[in-house]
Amino acid sequence: MLEVLNPDLIRRAKEGEPEVVSALYERYQRSVYRYLYYRVGNPQTAEDLTSEVFLRMIEALSNYNNQNISFQAWLFQIARNLSIDHYRKMGTQRDVQLEENFPEKGDEPLELIAQELTSEKLRRALVDLPDNQRDVIVMRFISGMPIGEVAQVLHKSEDSIKGLQRRALLALREILVEWEVTYV
Repeated sequence: MLEVLNPDLIRRAKEGEPEVVSALYERYQRSVYRYLYYRVGNPQTAEDLTSEVFLRMIEALSNYNNQNISFQAWLFQIARNLSIDHYRKMGTQRDVQLEENFPEKGDEPLELIAQELTSEKLRRALVDLPDNQRDVIVMRFISGMPIGEVAQVLHKSEDSIKGLQRRALLALREILVEWEVTYV
């Protein structure tokens, strides 16, 4: 099911109410950052691009039409386009420096260590996937987006996204088996 924001909230954001714009930032900042982090692999670059996503959101908010695409999918389109532009400027698709973890508050130290090891291996494995497959995996399983929203972001059908997801999961499994990583 696609995420639908209250139309009144969107209207108030379009009118420039700072507390509403701030609430949208708080709601989506972490998932946009994670997506960008997995795309570019560098925490500082992901932070910079995340800031740029929200600046562009503010600039383009008056053009947003919630009937055509969900708000989250619209933000991820902005993030994806910025990451593509970033790579064009850098002249490379493989500038990957993965070192940050995303622990949740209240996690136990042993759980954090296990999460860090798992997260690092996942990041290394994702680097080997084609961009569309990596986007699908990150949006679906790291950002928690429904298939319909991923389809909107990537301008593909839901069946196409399901196929990309399946191929990506198979490729990840093959990579992890090759690395002799066990999973439950």
